[in-house]
Amino acid sequence: MNETINSMLTRRSIRSYKTTQIAERDLNWILEAAIYAATSRNLQSWDFTVIQNNDMLKKLSKAAADTLRKMGDARSLEKANDPDFSPFYHAPTVIIVSGNDNRNARIDCANATQNMCVAANALGLGSCYLASFTQAFDDPAVAATLMKELGIPDGYKPQFAVSLGYANEKPATPERRRDVIHFVK
Repeated sequence: MNETINSMLTRRSIRSYKTTQIAERDLNWILEAAIYAATSRNLQSWDFTVIQNNDMLKKLSKAAADTLRKMGDARSLEKANDPDFSPFYHAPTVIIVSGNDNRNARIDCANATQNMCVAANALGLGSCYLASFTQAFDDPAVAATLMKELGIPDGYKPQFAVSLGYANEKPATPERRRDVIHFVK
């Protein structure tokens, strides 16, 4: 089978990571794959923030948990009150993908995020495509501080993230629906 297609078909969302940091050369290939993602009109409406600082990841997790507590529903409260809560699943590396105000920026960010996940799998790394962490940016005062600390440029907003690391689990292959393909010839 073609290597690229194999990487797409075998990629799984990893939610448990070893503590070992990923190699810098692998990180650089993953980022290279991101900036080669297709973008609307080649506007490249994204910005990438690589976080390998555990204190910053804990700070983002706390901000997300604080927002979950404010939501008040039982499921959100359960997650927020879990002392082990991390929207990044305790991955040693997280890449936040932020988009500008271009109307297609979210799609551009999604393309880059998917490229990173497939590249990570091709390199033998685990990844998870994330969006729920953006709750950490719901409070404008908290968001302003976080954005500054993360170096996210003015006019950009976090859209997605990718958690990266060496997998500490091997998820089963989920069954795929086959009734979603329709041909018109």
